[in-house]
Amino acid sequence: MPDIQEIIENRSLITHFQPQVSLKRKAVVGLEALSRGFDPQSGEIIPPTLLFEQARDKASRLALDRACRTNAAESFAALHRKDKSMMLSMNIDASCINEETRGSCHVLNLVTRCGISPSNVIIEIIESRCEDMDALMDFVSFYRENDFLIALDDVGAGFSNLDRIPLLKPDVIKLDRTLISRVDKHFHKLEVVRSFVQMSNRLGCLVLAEGVETAEEAMCLLSNGVDVFQGFYFARPAPGLDAVPGMATKVDALAERHRENRTQQIADDKRLYSSYDLTVLTMCQELAETLAKDMGQALSSFVDTYDSVECLYVLDMRGNQISDTVCDPDRLKTCKRFLYEPAEVGADHSLKEYFLPIQAGLEKFTTRPYISLASGNLCITISHVFYHKSSGRHRILCVDMSRAEEGGPR
Repeated sequence: MPDIQEIIENRSLITHFQPQVSLKRKAVVGLEALSRGFDPQSGEIIPPTLLFEQARDKASRLALDRACRTNAAESFAALHRKDKSMMLSMNIDASCINEETRGSCHVLNLVTRCGISPSNVIIEIIESRCEDMDALMDFVSFYRENDFLIALDDVGAGFSNLDRIPLLKPDVIKLDRTLISRVDKHFHKLEVVRSFVQMSNRLGCLVLAEGVETAEEAMCLLSNGVDVFQGFYFARPAPGLDAVPGMATKVDALAERHRENRTQQIADDKRLYSSYDLTVLTMCQELAETLAKDMGQALSSFVDTYDSVECLYVLDMRGNQISDTVCDPDRLKTCKRFLYEPAEVGADHSLKEYFLPIQAGLEKFTTRPYISLASGNLCITISHVFYHKSSGRHRILCVDMSRAEEGGPR
């Protein structure tokens, strides 16, 4: 392999582009520039990891970073002339942003020389690599004022400093592959993705999922608010636009599959939740006729009768628990008893998601799937008001319905 200085001086670099795809628009909206080195003598490609490992000192890192940027901008310029709407995502080594480089205007001068509109350039930063936060803030402020877009890369991975998101106010948040991998199979990962999507919607920035490798990951993410994707499922990095033409059929097929799956999911959920509602209504009707002293026995019989029922408990109209929590013992996570413990008589549920809507006047409410504090399992809670005849008071039956561990709660 050639010496790193030789690679930089001879510009022994090539730029591959990986498409960034919007499924809702059914279009490639951007290209990320990814640099590789090459050995002129053997013609062998030098992988990016090996290439950047050779730049061990600050001067070499800066020189290599600038050489890669230059190559990327010059390679993209021809594509930009053909399609003015296409975005270029360009990585910046954040460790090179410091007092010495601040104010160099290298990126601005580069894209101007190449005839690329700054509004078509997304500067990608892994902020955790920057040691000089003041220089980073100045860098971001300057390029935003000059119409560049700012993306935070590898969000959700390793030691990413989430507190810098509101400081840097990125236009794009790129969710890391470690978070995206098998997200359709892991409820906890999906909840983190949902949190980023919700936060991004409120902050006015775009969420991009990188490292998408399966149709199932893409559909799960699409169903939960992510629209822009990048990864091997769509296309591997390739020179120019070589990877783009073959993507249309795949994108169309995935969009159609998503529509079919979501339609089927909605129909399945409608049937499932209708059966849940009927089950809870039947229990409420029986409890209405049950004496207070027999309520615990009645709840136990419900757990034995209905397979989907995980835990049951009764509240008064102030949100105080007036019955024991009766659970299916086979479903309790005994290995985590210090975290998950069924609530006891007298527990205050007045701030719980399933109580507040009842207090606001609803007769029945169903939560989104969540991890139950009673069992440690994924469940939904249905709360339903009933009139208890022997006490002459309204009560609230709360039923935790089991949901199998899943990546896409509906």
